[in-house]
Amino acid sequence: MNVRALQNNAKELFTGNFGKALIVILAGIVLGYIISLMKVAGAGLPMGLAFLIVFSIVYIYNPKFGIYTVVFMGFATSALGRYFPFAPYGLSVDILLIATFLIVFFKRWKGFTLKDAKNDLSLVWTIWMVYIVLMIGNPLARSLEAWFYAMRGIALYSFLMIPLAFMIFNDKKDFERVFAMIFIFEIIGTLWAMKQMYIGVSLTEQRWLDAGAGSTHVLFGQLRAFSYFSDAAQFGASQAHIAFLSGVFAVGEPKIKKRIFYAVTCLLSLYGMIISGSRGPLVIPAIGGIVWLFLSKRHALFFSGLFVGLLIFGFLKFTTIAQSNYFVARMRTALNPTEDPSFIVRLEREKQLSGYLADKPIGGGVGSAGFWGKRFSPGTFLAEIGTDGHYTRIWMETGKIGLYLYLGIFFWIGFRVIRISYNLKDVEMRLKIGGLAASFVGLAVASYTNGLIVQIPTGPIVYLSLVFVYLSPKWEKEILAEKAQITPSSLK
Repeated sequence: MNVRALQNNAKELFTGNFGKALIVILAGIVLGYIISLMKVAGAGLPMGLAFLIVFSIVYIYNPKFGIYTVVFMGFATSALGRYFPFAPYGLSVDILLIATFLIVFFKRWKGFTLKDAKNDLSLVWTIWMVYIVLMIGNPLARSLEAWFYAMRGIALYSFLMIPLAFMIFNDKKDFERVFAMIFIFEIIGTLWAMKQMYIGVSLTEQRWLDAGAGSTHVLFGQLRAFSYFSDAAQFGASQAHIAFLSGVFAVGEPKIKKRIFYAVTCLLSLYGMIISGSRGPLVIPAIGGIVWLFLSKRHALFFSGLFVGLLIFGFLKFTTIAQSNYFVARMRTALNPTEDPSFIVRLEREKQLSGYLADKPIGGGVGSAGFWGKRFSPGTFLAEIGTDGHYTRIWMETGKIGLYLYLGIFFWIGFRVIRISYNLKDVEMRLKIGGLAASFVGLAVASYTNGLIVQIPTGPIVYLSLVFVYLSPKWEKEILAEKAQITPSSLK
């Protein structure tokens, strides 16, 4: 028998059924040996490795999967950190964004070009990112590590995610898929919160409450539901945000099944917002609703929506109906800020900050205030005084110059998304995209009392929403072109 014949026989042996069976048996022996050595960890290792390999392959060939995973991790990070607190899950968002950017940029995937991201939205966030990088040289900054951790939420995520979304998401179906996924995660969040309220919290959640969170989450014997989010405030804000968006989507959706799905999402999210006991999120549907009604260009919808809004406002402001209900009573306090002790404390802190920051035009350094300030520069004035709101934190860390630049960027973005939405001619597109624009305005106002607009999962959702608003004129042209081709003669 010659050498070629031996090669052919060997090839048939290992590519045939016997060869495949032999490979499976050998793999089983190896995995069994690993499991016997590492026990439970050994059992999880092969599954984790297999998942990582499949994920990497899908990720490389479809970079959109990276953004989907970022959105997923935005929801999952807090739950993972609470139940399995042995890994920095928050850094997964950074890794995914940077890896996606590198894949798109260096591999030069067909159809993904940096030219798609050249617009004013990417530009303003780039300007903000440059300013934050320059803050490394702030002489008052005490920790480069604090800068690294703090700048991610307020600058890096928007700087990376917005150009990426412009390059990757170029189809209206992407918009629908992303929000279908987001709505499902929010529904799960509501159901989780209802379980906490009516069945009880888990042992892990109880330990979290006992460790200190109970002081803000159990008030007068009543639990404020926090679901799998970082806290009740973030849960309530996220639920209010999605309740508003799903509500306007339901109004603008012509297909019955989708409309039912959006309506159910809206009702469940509204309930989730209520049982969170959060008051600040009321601003999101209130301000956002007014903007959206204006953008709708539908007089009947505008006046009927305004009437319903006034009824709700009057119910909370001028009546005592259902005052015995803890959550209704708590929402009413949001409409009387001058009588709210926390609002009075906030005003006093702002006075103290005005004096401290008077000769510090670029602030005390990124990461010098709030959570990161207490971790990396404990005992300092900015770390201990408390931030209260998102814009207060920006002011403390980047000074008046940074605050004015940041507010200028927000005003510009608000103006642009409102203008784009208002000019859309397709009714369905204008109602849905107008909801995205209006929700940005509502979140921007609500962030005065909390860092809602940059916290996960809300931050990534906002950045994608802005991109979708900017892409909507292109999608509208495609929709109108398709409708123009559907004529009676083409249907014969």
